[in-house]
Amino acid sequence: MTAAVPRISIVLSFRDAGPALDDALTSLRWQTETDWELIAIDDGSRDGSAERPGLHGDQRIHVIRHEFSAGLAVRLNEGVALARGRYIARMDADDVAFPQRLKVQADFLDHHPEVDLLASSVLMIDNRGEPLGVVASPATHERIVSRAALNFPMPHPTWMGRADWFRAHGYDERALKAQDQHLLYRTHRNSRFAAIEAPLLAYRYDRLSARKTMVGRYHFLRALWSHGSARDIVLGTTLHALAAARDLLAMVFGLDREVMRGRVSAIPDTLRGDWSEFKRQLEAARS
Repeated sequence: MTAAVPRISIVLSFRDAGPALDDALTSLRWQTETDWELIAIDDGSRDGSAERPGLHGDQRIHVIRHEFSAGLAVRLNEGVALARGRYIARMDADDVAFPQRLKVQADFLDHHPEVDLLASSVLMIDNRGEPLGVVASPATHERIVSRAALNFPMPHPTWMGRADWFRAHGYDERALKAQDQHLLYRTHRNSRFAAIEAPLLAYRYDRLSARKTMVGRYHFLRALWSHGSARDIVLGTTLHALAAARDLLAMVFGLDREVMRGRVSAIPDTLRGDWSEFKRQLEAARS
């Protein structure tokens, strides 16, 4: 008998994810929307991540194991090809979805058939789970694409979109970083984006990395140079060079946390309280 088609397919690629993966999986099990499948792809882990208990014992979770690392873009395309759901959602192994995340986004897409891809704002947290601030995503397509030559404020782990859109617009497998921004730039003229302005995910922030910063900006610029107008190419190249110089200087002088604080807004008291309680519940689930 063929298994029922789920409403949502969640695609999660991980490599040496460690204990953080446990919180991500717990947050999915606590979703108010239960009609989902998780396609969890092990991208060549060496720490036994694929054996973590949270990946087993739930028929909605499908684990695909690889002995070698091929990179995030390759694994996401693989996950999209395997997905059976009407909607495809992204999730990273070190982030935490709030309980209402999947339902809120799927209901929005049900009621807005013109929207291809939906994101949300995020609560930025550090490696200990302490809140740093809110990174806001604007609600409308027009505001999301208003600075297309620089970036799209659509955090990748918050994406949920129509399966047909993901299949028509694959990730560039040459992109080692900024795979999401590369894809958004290539598609923004012929797609419709939106975002839920309320944070639906806690996004874990480590520290600025010189290599990640430079590689990510390079791969975004590849999309710009290949698909952009002359104006976007000049503007984007200039803005990314200035932003990269700022990030590098911040790292040299140990000010990367200050750069991050400049990118976030204050946390509302209700959200701070909700996260504190949710964090407590996650800690209890681990013990």
